[in-house]
Amino acid sequence: MRAELRSLDSSDAPEGLTSFSPADPERVSIAVTAMVGAVGEEGEDLFYFNVVTAAWLAEHPPTKGFEFLRELLVTRWDFAIVSRAISDLCFHTEGKDWDEIATKLSRAAYWEFEGFQE
Repeated sequence: MRAELRSLDSSDAPEGLTSFSPADPERVSIAVTAMVGAVGEEGEDLFYFNVVTAAWLAEHPPTKGFEFLRELLVTRWDFAIVSRAISDLCFHTEGKDWDEIATKLSRAAYWEFEGFQE
């Protein structure tokens, strides 16, 4: 079983990610939601990425001098690059079932069911 990216969205870009145009594409931090499902199957889960540039990180250093992060680091905002990066991550993520795939993806992004217990 393999994952596939179905779509990307962001509440930080109400006009849509494909139209998102920051004032300085090299200084960006934007929350991106990826809808990901298993290839050939219905349904999808949400995975949350913080897409940031190195310049933005340099201007916003961790307050304690360190921070544990799950960020997608890009040199500049470019929707095509962000989409390709997340799509490639999904394409290369395989598992015996969806839980294994989602757990692997959650190493790079926050999974909507991360830590969920019935």
